[in-house]
Amino acid sequence: MNFLLLSTTVRMVREPGIFGPIATILGKVYNLLFEGIYNVVNAGALGFAIIVFTLIVKLVLFPLMMRQQKSSFKMQQLQPEMNKIREKYKDKTDTMSQQRMALELQDFQKKNGVHLMGGCLPLLIQLPILYALYYIFQNAYVYVDIISQNYSDIANAILQIPADLRMEAFGPVAQELLDSYKNLGTLDLSVHNDLVLLIANIKADDWTTILATLGDSGNALLPLLDVKDNIETFLTIPLVSKCGLSFPSVIVPIVAGLSTYLQSKIMMTLNNPAAMAGNDQAAAMTNSMNKMMLYFMPIMMAFFCINVPAGLGVYWTISNIFGILQQLFLQKVYKKKLAEGAL
Repeated sequence: MNFLLLSTTVRMVREPGIFGPIATILGKVYNLLFEGIYNVVNAGALGFAIIVFTLIVKLVLFPLMMRQQKSSFKMQQLQPEMNKIREKYKDKTDTMSQQRMALELQDFQKKNGVHLMGGCLPLLIQLPILYALYYIFQNAYVYVDIISQNYSDIANAILQIPADLRMEAFGPVAQELLDSYKNLGTLDLSVHNDLVLLIANIKADDWTTILATLGDSGNALLPLLDVKDNIETFLTIPLVSKCGLSFPSVIVPIVAGLSTYLQSKIMMTLNNPAAMAGNDQAAAMTNSMNKMMLYFMPIMMAFFCINVPAGLGVYWTISNIFGILQQLFLQKVYKKKLAEGAL
């Protein structure tokens, strides 16, 4: 089979759609962070950049987090009065009565400064950020100049390899990608840009096979691949590759799921769901939904992280850890304000 021109998955740069501008802005910020860190420490620079970037995102969203926590805390303190309103309608199951109860609860919350969308807003804002980061980590060579230069150097070294040997070494990888994905464009192994796209999708194990096939002809690739591995690997985990179920990358979705559970558990504990207990059907349903989400969300995030670049799972985990610290800090602050009558 002629591997010179192939329809293959290396056309992996998908347009972020409406999130394109967000990805572009975040990509520029991330590139600046990465370059600054890379000038200080090379090994694991991509991972350290993710940690710093996550901290910046959490700090930017901190005012919204404060608003959410204040609203949740006030809601907790208002539960006794809200339960009295519910008690008035406990025997009235007709639609009109239920609507009146909902309006009365809504008015009561507004009068006491509880923002109905306060708990959802931080999450809604983080979703487009998460979606944009998916493209940044999946196509790090597009957004990070140093990685782009490294991939370009590798592509140039590959072009110096005799064509027949080049096809023998890289053809099976291209064919494997072709069998996995359909209708994603063409790949010409004699074209620099197409080789860059291919490099972005070659797994570490595949490089071992490729280098064995190339023999001495692949010596020029060795230092360049060392640089690539040094940049993209953090705590032995390649951050630009999908986690999958192989060790050690599988650690990322496991930790992401556990940190999601821990954050949800702490949030439920701090917000004292017991205050919602009672005979009210709506309150019981709310508690039931909270408990379901406590287990559903971590499982969902773990499965999600299996199929995305490990860097995104690291971002989510670090974000959860910072979120837990913020929750504990703000709960302490608002308890003190409540005691002082300043809430």
